[in-house]
This record gives sequence, structure tokens and C-alpha cells, in this order.
Amino acid sequence: MFGIDIETFNTLWPSLLVVAGMIGAMGWGTIKALRLINKPAAR
Repeated sequence: MFGIDIETFNTLWPSLLVVAGMIGAMGWGTIKALRLINKPAAR
């Protein structure tokens, strides 16, 4: 696995989870914003 030993992996995986969560939150926010922008105004 790219020369990563188990101790390094055990140190890195929580950070990878945080990064994945941030990417997911940004994606969700972008989709939400685009839907609100494209939504017709209520009159």
C-alpha cells in the first residue's frame, strides 16, 4: 500500500475520515445551493 506500514496507517485513518467528511459536506452544500438557485421564486 504505497509503502505505508500499519503504524502510519493507524495514525492517518482518522484524518482521512475527516477529509472524506469535509468533501461530502462540500458536495452536499453545493448540490443544496444549486437547487436553491435554480428553484423558481415563489410569488
